[in-house]
Amino acid sequence: MKTRYAVLFVALLAVAVFAAVNSAHAQRSHLGKVTSLQATVDDGVSHPATAAATGPATLTCLNATSEAQNSKPVPSCHLVAPGFTGNLLKGQTANVTAAGTVTLTCNGQGPMLRCTARLDTPPLTK
Repeated sequence: MKTRYAVLFVALLAVAVFAAVNSAHAQRSHLGKVTSLQATVDDGVSHPATAAATGPATLTCLNATSEAQNSKPVPSCHLVAPGFTGNLLKGQTANVTAAGTVTLTCNGQGPMLRCTARLDTPPLTK
């Protein structure tokens, strides 16, 4: 009876060692990075948001609102980044072409504007 347990123990130990050795060579996938930016305008005073782009990335305007009803122009995200300068409406995207500073400001009318954008940097590839 003791021999049966000893063989079972050695077999389990061998499987554990095999699993440990093979998992040492596994590489973890490199995840991308998401940065959130939020800017406001309070009584005509702009409060921009900035972030550092580490390389090519995607910018998305998530939201742009004004306290003024039926604001003209429609509130939007104004973004300045390597490879792109312009306004994005809610849901629109643009590409950042290189590393550099990304600046978000709000575009529109009203005493209070708020806008948010997302900077998506893809994972590094090897």
